[in-house]
Amino acid sequence: MFGASSSTPIARKVLAAAAHWHVELQCGGADPAALQAWRDASAEHEQAWELLRRMDGQLGAIPAALAMPALQAAQQRRRAAAKVLAMLVAAGGGIALGQAGLQSAPWQAWTASLRTAPGQRRHVTLADGGRMEMNTDSALDVAYGATHRRIRLHHGEIMITTASDARPFLVDTPHGVIRALGTRFGVRCDAQGSTVSVFEHAVEVRCAARPDAVRRLEAGQQLRFSASGSEDVLAMPAHQDSWLRGMLVAADWPLQQLVQELARYRRGRLACDAGVARRPVTGTYRLDDIDAVLESLCASHGLQVTYFTRYWATVSARAT
Repeated sequence: MFGASSSTPIARKVLAAAAHWHVELQCGGADPAALQAWRDASAEHEQAWELLRRMDGQLGAIPAALAMPALQAAQQRRRAAAKVLAMLVAAGGGIALGQAGLQSAPWQAWTASLRTAPGQRRHVTLADGGRMEMNTDSALDVAYGATHRRIRLHHGEIMITTASDARPFLVDTPHGVIRALGTRFGVRCDAQGSTVSVFEHAVEVRCAARPDAVRRLEAGQQLRFSASGSEDVLAMPAHQDSWLRGMLVAADWPLQQLVQELARYRRGRLACDAGVARRPVTGTYRLDDIDAVLESLCASHGLQVTYFTRYWATVSARAT
């Protein structure tokens, strides 16, 4: 960790987050409400942002990033963020960024070669002819080598259809490794764990802390696992891949669960009031206009959405 103007050290991952926010703000991709929420989350975040503010004249602009093709713009942003982080580290304590910082989960996600924004989906044709679909708010790297094919999913959700190839096909998440056995499968990764859903053939799963313990999943099965272990193998829920068609299918879900899912496709914060969190909801919802979904949901279930800002909303019971 590195010190700034305060005696309290700033963690390397916080400096990396501040660098990311700075670059996204310059490129017009930052959500102002989300940035403010990040700053308000802790004194350390605000300390890092204040350090950035004091250095702003030294950081320079992000040249023409928005006018570049998407991949080139992403590369430009990664280079810019790396430059900002290096300057922050130097200003914060005069110590060069170590390997641990470069390998931290937030930094890897922000510098990922392939990303989607909230509400965005993306199709990728892999070098071996396989196919990959990326869901909302996802970040990953593709690493194909002479002896393996590897996807590093930092966060988000993907659907993979593998191509025939002698090299093993692996998906790494912060929680473990999934090996495809000639298959179509989905992987969803969040801060708490990863979920694998198998649509065709089979996969093998190894948790990060227990690489010798192998769990095999067959078509129609699903497994949730963390770095330290896995839960029971379950039958895969129906409509698990509905997001590929831009749809979300809820079958007697608690409203809290539905709101949490919708929040993944919308910038900012979307919350559910505790008073209505357990109300059961069934329906099919389009994912290309979450605010329209919320309006329809409120009309049919006696709810209301309170917008504190454009990016901060709460679903609650309709006022009488």
